[in-house]
Amino acid sequence: MDGYPRSQPHQPLSLRQALRSATKADGALLGTILGLRSLDVAKIIARTNCDWVAIDAEHDPCSAKLLSEMIQTMRTHSQGRIIPVVRIPSHSSEWISWAMDAGAGGIILPHAESVEQVQSVVNASKLPLSARRLSRPFFGHSVDSDQEDGRIQDNVHVGIIPQIESIQGAESAEGMMQIPEVDAIMVDQLELLKDADGSVEKTFEIIRRIEELAAKYNKPLLAVLTDKNDMPAKLRAGYRMVLVSADGYALASATNITIAEFRKMSSVQEEEHQEVPADAIVPVKEEEVQVVERALGPTIEERKVASQILFSRLTLGMLLMVALSFIRAHIISWVY
Repeated sequence: MDGYPRSQPHQPLSLRQALRSATKADGALLGTILGLRSLDVAKIIARTNCDWVAIDAEHDPCSAKLLSEMIQTMRTHSQGRIIPVVRIPSHSSEWISWAMDAGAGGIILPHAESVEQVQSVVNASKLPLSARRLSRPFFGHSVDSDQEDGRIQDNVHVGIIPQIESIQGAESAEGMMQIPEVDAIMVDQLELLKDADGSVEKTFEIIRRIEELAAKYNKPLLAVLTDKNDMPAKLRAGYRMVLVSADGYALASATNITIAEFRKMSSVQEEEHQEVPADAIVPVKEEEVQVVERALGPTIEERKVASQILFSRLTLGMLLMVALSFIRAHIISWVY
Protein backbone atom coordinates (compact mmCIF):
# COMPACT_ATOMS: atom_id res chain seq x y z
CA MET A 1 0.00 0.00 0.00
CA ASP A 2 2.98 2.32 -0.38
CA GLY A 3 1.90 3.50 -3.82
CA TYR A 4 -0.83 5.84 -2.58
CA PRO A 5 1.01 8.59 -0.70
CA ARG A 6 -0.51 11.58 1.04
CA SER A 7 0.74 15.12 0.76
CA GLN A 8 0.72 15.69 4.52
CA PRO A 9 2.10 13.53 7.37
CA HIS A 10 -1.22 13.52 9.25
CA GLN A 11 -3.15 12.17 6.28
CA PRO A 12 -3.73 8.45 5.67
CA LEU A 13 -2.95 6.71 2.42
CA SER A 14 -5.50 7.46 -0.28
CA LEU A 15 -8.28 4.88 -0.06
CA ARG A 16 -9.92 6.36 -3.12
CA GLN A 17 -6.83 5.93 -5.28
CA ALA A 18 -6.16 2.46 -3.87
CA LEU A 19 -9.68 1.44 -4.89
CA ARG A 20 -9.14 2.79 -8.39
CA SER A 21 -5.93 0.79 -8.73
CA ALA A 22 -7.62 -2.37 -7.43
CA THR A 23 -10.45 -1.90 -9.91
CA LYS A 24 -8.05 -1.39 -12.79
CA ALA A 25 -6.12 -4.54 -11.84
CA ASP A 26 -9.27 -6.63 -11.17
CA GLY A 27 -7.96 -7.16 -7.65
CA ALA A 28 -9.15 -6.36 -4.14
CA LEU A 29 -7.96 -4.65 -0.97
CA LEU A 30 -7.96 -7.25 1.82
CA GLY A 31 -8.66 -6.29 5.39
CA THR A 32 -9.86 -7.37 8.80
CA ILE A 33 -12.26 -6.07 11.43
CA LEU A 34 -10.87 -4.52 14.60
CA GLY A 35 -13.72 -4.96 17.06
CA LEU A 36 -11.93 -5.45 20.38
CA ARG A 37 -11.55 -2.21 22.26
CA SER A 38 -7.82 -2.50 22.89
CA LEU A 39 -4.78 -0.53 21.82
CA ASP A 40 -2.68 -3.67 22.25
CA VAL A 41 -4.86 -5.51 19.73
CA ALA A 42 -4.57 -2.52 17.40
CA LYS A 43 -0.77 -2.77 17.62
CA ILE A 44 -0.87 -6.47 16.76
CA ILE A 45 -3.23 -5.99 13.80
CA ALA A 46 -1.02 -3.15 12.58
CA ARG A 47 1.85 -5.63 12.13
CA THR A 48 -0.15 -7.87 9.78
CA ASN A 49 -0.23 -7.75 5.97
CA CYS A 50 -3.69 -6.18 5.76
CA ASP A 51 -4.27 -3.45 3.19
CA TRP A 52 -6.89 -1.82 5.40
CA VAL A 53 -8.61 -2.35 8.75
CA ALA A 54 -12.24 -1.67 9.61
CA ILE A 55 -12.40 -0.26 13.12
CA ASP A 56 -15.91 -1.10 14.31
CA ALA A 57 -17.27 1.64 16.56
CA GLU A 58 -20.89 0.63 15.96
CA HIS A 59 -21.63 -2.58 17.86
CA ASP A 60 -19.77 -2.06 21.14
CA PRO A 61 -19.48 1.08 23.26
CA CYS A 62 -16.45 3.12 22.27
CA SER A 63 -15.50 6.59 23.39
CA ALA A 64 -14.32 9.19 20.91
CA LYS A 65 -10.98 9.36 22.72
CA LEU A 66 -10.39 5.59 22.50
CA LEU A 67 -11.44 5.56 18.84
CA SER A 68 -8.97 8.35 18.09
CA GLU A 69 -6.17 6.51 19.91
CA MET A 70 -6.94 3.26 18.05
CA ILE A 71 -6.75 5.03 14.68
CA GLN A 72 -3.46 6.71 15.56
CA THR A 73 -2.05 3.46 17.00
CA MET A 74 -2.96 1.62 13.82
CA ARG A 75 -1.29 4.22 11.62
CA THR A 76 1.82 4.54 13.80
CA HIS A 77 2.56 0.84 14.27
CA SER A 78 1.89 0.02 10.62
CA GLN A 79 4.17 2.92 9.66
CA GLY A 80 1.32 4.39 7.66
CA ARG A 81 1.04 1.27 5.49
CA ILE A 82 -2.47 0.18 6.58
CA ILE A 83 -5.50 2.38 5.90
CA PRO A 84 -7.78 2.68 8.96
CA VAL A 85 -11.47 2.80 8.02
CA VAL A 86 -14.04 3.54 10.73
CA ARG A 87 -17.59 2.23 10.87
CA ILE A 88 -19.19 5.05 12.82
CA PRO A 89 -21.85 4.33 15.44
CA SER A 90 -24.28 6.96 14.16
CA HIS A 91 -24.79 9.41 11.32
CA SER A 92 -23.93 12.43 13.46
CA SER A 93 -21.27 14.79 12.19
CA GLU A 94 -19.35 14.61 15.49
CA TRP A 95 -18.26 11.00 14.99
CA ILE A 96 -17.28 11.73 11.40
CA SER A 97 -15.11 14.66 12.48
CA TRP A 98 -13.52 12.72 15.35
CA ALA A 99 -12.64 9.80 13.10
CA MET A 100 -11.25 11.90 10.28
CA ASP A 101 -9.37 14.28 12.55
CA ALA A 102 -7.63 11.25 14.08
CA GLY A 103 -6.50 10.15 10.62
CA ALA A 104 -9.12 7.71 9.34
CA GLY A 105 -8.83 6.98 5.64
CA GLY A 106 -12.47 6.11 5.19
CA ILE A 107 -15.92 6.16 6.76
CA ILE A 108 -18.41 3.28 6.65
CA LEU A 109 -21.95 4.52 7.13
CA PRO A 110 -24.10 1.74 8.68
CA HIS A 111 -27.83 1.44 8.03
CA ALA A 112 -27.69 3.57 4.90
CA GLU A 113 -31.27 3.65 3.66
CA SER A 114 -31.66 6.85 1.68
CA VAL A 115 -29.76 9.15 -0.63
CA GLU A 116 -30.34 12.00 1.81
CA GLN A 117 -28.60 10.14 4.63
CA VAL A 118 -25.55 9.46 2.50
CA GLN A 119 -25.39 13.00 1.18
CA SER A 120 -25.52 14.29 4.75
CA VAL A 121 -22.48 12.19 5.66
CA VAL A 122 -20.66 13.44 2.56
CA ASN A 123 -21.38 17.02 3.56
CA ALA A 124 -20.09 16.36 7.07
CA SER A 125 -16.87 14.73 5.87
CA LYS A 126 -15.66 16.91 3.03
CA LEU A 127 -13.67 20.12 3.17
CA PRO A 128 -13.82 23.09 2.59
CA LEU A 129 -16.49 23.61 5.16
CA SER A 130 -19.96 22.56 4.04
CA ALA A 131 -21.73 23.98 7.10
CA ARG A 132 -20.81 21.09 9.40
CA ARG A 133 -17.15 20.10 9.42
CA LEU A 134 -14.41 22.51 10.44
CA SER A 135 -10.72 22.34 9.63
CA ARG A 136 -8.61 20.28 12.01
CA PRO A 137 -7.48 22.62 14.81
CA PHE A 138 -3.82 21.57 15.22
CA PHE A 139 -2.85 19.10 12.51
CA GLY A 140 -5.28 19.93 9.74
CA HIS A 141 -2.41 21.35 7.71
CA SER A 142 1.32 21.62 8.15
CA VAL A 143 2.92 24.90 9.15
CA ASP A 144 4.95 25.11 5.95
CA SER A 145 2.15 24.41 3.48
CA ASP A 146 -0.96 26.15 2.32
CA GLN A 147 -4.09 25.51 4.39
CA GLU A 148 -6.30 25.17 1.35
CA ASP A 149 -4.05 22.42 -0.02
CA GLY A 150 -4.58 20.37 3.17
CA ARG A 151 -8.34 20.70 2.86
CA ILE A 152 -8.33 19.71 -0.80
CA GLN A 153 -6.18 16.65 -0.06
CA ASP A 154 -8.68 15.49 2.57
CA ASN A 155 -11.33 15.41 -0.12
CA VAL A 156 -9.06 13.41 -2.41
CA HIS A 157 -7.96 10.78 0.10
CA VAL A 158 -10.90 9.96 2.38
CA GLY A 159 -13.38 7.33 1.14
CA ILE A 160 -17.12 7.28 1.91
CA ILE A 161 -18.76 3.83 2.00
CA PRO A 162 -22.51 3.44 2.66
CA GLN A 163 -23.46 0.05 4.14
CA ILE A 164 -26.59 -1.49 2.65
CA GLU A 165 -28.18 -3.94 5.07
CA SER A 166 -31.92 -3.62 4.42
CA ILE A 167 -34.37 -3.88 1.53
CA GLN A 168 -35.07 -0.15 1.84
CA GLY A 169 -31.37 0.59 1.54
CA ALA A 170 -31.09 -1.68 -1.50
CA GLU A 171 -33.92 0.24 -3.17
CA SER A 172 -31.92 3.45 -2.72
CA ALA A 173 -28.65 1.92 -3.93
CA GLU A 174 -28.82 3.43 -7.41
CA GLY A 175 -29.20 6.94 -6.04
CA MET A 176 -26.32 6.43 -3.61
CA MET A 177 -24.07 5.27 -6.43
CA GLN A 178 -24.74 8.44 -8.38
CA ILE A 179 -23.23 10.58 -5.61
CA PRO A 180 -19.69 11.37 -6.88
CA GLU A 181 -18.15 11.38 -3.39
CA VAL A 182 -19.31 7.82 -2.66
CA ASP A 183 -16.30 5.58 -3.24
CA ALA A 184 -17.75 2.11 -2.59
CA ILE A 185 -20.86 0.30 -1.38
CA MET A 186 -20.77 -2.27 1.42
CA VAL A 187 -23.18 -5.17 0.90
CA ASP A 188 -24.15 -6.77 4.22
CA GLN A 189 -25.34 -10.18 3.04
CA LEU A 190 -26.31 -11.48 6.49
CA GLU A 191 -28.42 -8.46 7.43
CA LEU A 192 -30.10 -8.49 4.02
CA LEU A 193 -30.99 -12.14 4.57
CA LYS A 194 -32.57 -11.26 7.92
CA ASP A 195 -34.54 -8.39 6.39
CA ALA A 196 -35.75 -10.71 3.65
CA ASP A 197 -37.24 -13.03 6.33
CA GLY A 198 -34.57 -15.63 5.69
CA SER A 199 -35.40 -16.02 2.00
CA VAL A 200 -32.18 -17.00 0.23
CA GLU A 201 -33.75 -16.51 -3.20
CA LYS A 202 -34.92 -12.99 -2.40
CA THR A 203 -31.59 -12.06 -0.83
CA PHE A 204 -29.71 -13.39 -3.85
CA GLU A 205 -31.90 -11.31 -6.17
CA ILE A 206 -31.32 -8.15 -4.10
CA ILE A 207 -27.55 -8.65 -4.11
CA ARG A 208 -27.53 -9.44 -7.83
CA ARG A 209 -29.38 -6.16 -8.50
CA ILE A 210 -26.85 -4.19 -6.41
CA GLU A 211 -23.99 -5.83 -8.31
CA GLU A 212 -25.57 -4.89 -11.65
CA LEU A 213 -25.94 -1.26 -10.53
CA ALA A 214 -22.34 -1.21 -9.30
CA ALA A 215 -21.17 -2.35 -12.73
CA LYS A 216 -23.35 0.26 -14.40
CA TYR A 217 -22.00 3.15 -12.32
CA ASN A 218 -18.49 1.71 -11.90
CA LYS A 219 -18.70 1.65 -8.10
CA PRO A 220 -16.55 -0.83 -6.16
CA LEU A 221 -18.30 -3.14 -3.70
CA LEU A 222 -17.30 -4.28 -0.21
CA ALA A 223 -18.23 -7.57 1.46
CA VAL A 224 -17.30 -9.91 4.28
CA LEU A 225 -16.07 -13.32 3.08
CA THR A 226 -15.58 -16.42 5.19
CA ASP A 227 -14.75 -18.86 2.39
CA LYS A 228 -11.69 -18.22 0.24
CA ASN A 229 -13.28 -20.25 -2.58
CA ASP A 230 -15.84 -17.44 -3.04
CA MET A 231 -13.11 -14.93 -3.84
CA PRO A 232 -12.93 -15.43 -7.66
CA ALA A 233 -16.70 -14.99 -8.04
CA LYS A 234 -16.68 -11.86 -5.87
CA LEU A 235 -13.88 -10.35 -7.92
CA ARG A 236 -15.82 -10.96 -11.12
CA ALA A 237 -18.86 -9.29 -9.51
CA GLY A 238 -16.89 -6.12 -8.76
CA TYR A 239 -15.94 -6.49 -5.08
CA ARG A 240 -12.76 -4.47 -4.54
CA MET A 241 -12.70 -4.36 -0.72
CA VAL A 242 -12.99 -7.63 1.17
CA LEU A 243 -13.00 -8.30 4.90
CA VAL A 244 -11.54 -11.77 5.40
CA SER A 245 -11.38 -12.01 9.20
CA ALA A 246 -12.07 -10.30 12.51
CA ASP A 247 -9.80 -9.98 15.54
CA GLY A 248 -11.98 -11.88 18.00
CA TYR A 249 -12.88 -14.67 15.58
CA ALA A 250 -9.27 -15.00 14.41
CA LEU A 251 -8.03 -15.27 17.99
CA ALA A 252 -10.60 -17.90 18.93
CA SER A 253 -10.18 -19.83 15.67
CA ALA A 254 -6.39 -19.97 15.88
CA THR A 255 -6.59 -21.09 19.51
CA ASN A 256 -9.12 -23.83 18.71
CA ILE A 257 -7.03 -25.11 15.79
CA THR A 258 -3.92 -25.31 17.98
CA ILE A 259 -5.79 -27.02 20.82
CA ALA A 260 -7.30 -29.55 18.38
CA GLU A 261 -3.88 -30.39 16.93
CA PHE A 262 -2.32 -30.97 20.34
CA ARG A 263 -5.29 -33.03 21.51
CA LYS A 264 -4.96 -35.20 18.42
CA MET A 265 -1.29 -35.85 19.17
CA SER A 266 -2.16 -36.56 22.82
CA SER A 267 -4.74 -39.17 21.80
CA VAL A 268 -2.17 -40.85 19.52
CA GLN A 269 0.24 -41.06 22.45
CA GLU A 270 -2.46 -42.61 24.64
CA GLU A 271 -3.29 -45.19 21.99
CA GLU A 272 0.38 -46.22 21.76
CA HIS A 273 0.53 -46.87 25.52
CA GLN A 274 -2.89 -48.45 25.83
CA GLU A 275 -2.91 -52.04 27.27
CA VAL A 276 -3.96 -54.80 24.88
CA PRO A 277 -7.09 -56.70 26.03
CA ALA A 278 -6.54 -60.35 27.01
CA ASP A 279 -9.04 -61.63 24.47
CA ALA A 280 -7.12 -59.83 21.71
CA ILE A 281 -3.97 -61.96 22.31
CA VAL A 282 -3.67 -64.85 19.80
CA PRO A 283 -1.91 -68.01 21.18
CA VAL A 284 1.25 -69.11 19.33
CA LYS A 285 2.24 -72.75 18.73
CA GLU A 286 5.51 -74.11 20.16
CA GLU A 287 6.72 -75.12 16.69
CA GLU A 288 6.26 -71.57 15.45
CA VAL A 289 8.28 -70.24 18.38
CA GLN A 290 11.12 -72.64 17.59
CA VAL A 291 11.13 -71.60 13.94
CA VAL A 292 11.33 -67.96 14.87
CA GLU A 293 14.06 -68.61 17.44
CA ARG A 294 16.18 -70.51 14.92
CA ALA A 295 15.71 -67.69 12.43
CA LEU A 296 16.79 -65.15 15.00
CA GLY A 297 19.87 -67.18 16.22
CA PRO A 298 20.92 -69.94 18.66
CA THR A 299 19.03 -70.41 21.85
CA ILE A 300 20.59 -70.43 25.31
CA GLU A 301 20.60 -74.26 25.44
CA GLU A 302 22.24 -74.44 22.05
CA ARG A 303 24.90 -72.02 23.21
CA LYS A 304 25.65 -74.21 26.31
CA VAL A 305 26.05 -77.34 24.19
CA ALA A 306 28.31 -75.47 21.78
CA SER A 307 30.48 -74.30 24.69
CA GLN A 308 30.81 -77.86 26.06
CA ILE A 309 31.83 -79.22 22.66
CA LEU A 310 34.43 -76.48 22.25
CA PHE A 311 35.88 -77.22 25.73
CA SER A 312 36.09 -80.93 25.00
CA ARG A 313 37.87 -80.31 21.72
CA LEU A 314 40.41 -78.03 23.37
CA THR A 315 41.10 -80.62 26.14
CA LEU A 316 41.59 -83.43 23.62
CA GLY A 317 43.95 -81.25 21.59
CA MET A 318 46.11 -80.55 24.62
CA LEU A 319 46.31 -84.26 25.54
CA LEU A 320 47.39 -85.14 22.01
CA MET A 321 50.13 -82.51 22.13
CA VAL A 322 51.46 -83.91 25.46
CA ALA A 323 51.42 -87.50 24.10
CA LEU A 324 53.26 -86.50 20.93
CA SER A 325 55.93 -84.72 22.97
CA PHE A 326 56.43 -87.82 25.19
CA ILE A 327 56.76 -90.17 22.20
CA ARG A 328 59.23 -87.83 20.49
CA ALA A 329 61.44 -87.73 23.60
CA HIS A 330 61.62 -91.56 23.81
CA ILE A 331 62.42 -91.96 20.14
CA ILE A 332 65.31 -89.49 20.44
CA SER A 333 66.70 -91.34 23.49
CA TRP A 334 66.61 -94.68 21.63
CA VAL A 335 68.46 -93.30 18.63
CA TYR A 336 71.24 -91.61 20.54
